[in-house]
Amino acid sequence: MLGFTEEGSIFQKSIGEADLKVDFSKQSIIYPEDRRLIVNRRDTCNFSHPENFVVFECIHRLLEKGYKPEHLELEPTWQVGRGASGGRADILIT
Repeated sequence: MLGFTEEGSIFQKSIGEADLKVDFSKQSIIYPEDRRLIVNRRDTCNFSHPENFVVFECIHRLLEKGYKPEHLELEPTWQVGRGASGGRADILIT
């Protein structure tokens, strides 16, 4: 439905210069980090949480709308207030 092509256990789609991939044998989501999309936490690139697929679909749609990979960052963190707790977002667009 999303226009990905299947090559064995890997589904892939090229959007501009960026390649999005899902490897079902390794249960891995592969983002275009070679195009400077930043992934801060590796656990966002596996099948362990259904939310990871929601983030993947959001990245897919942002790339299709013309956003560049270098303007997208997954799981950025920052300090909030004076305490040790921090904030984290699923996706940051710069």
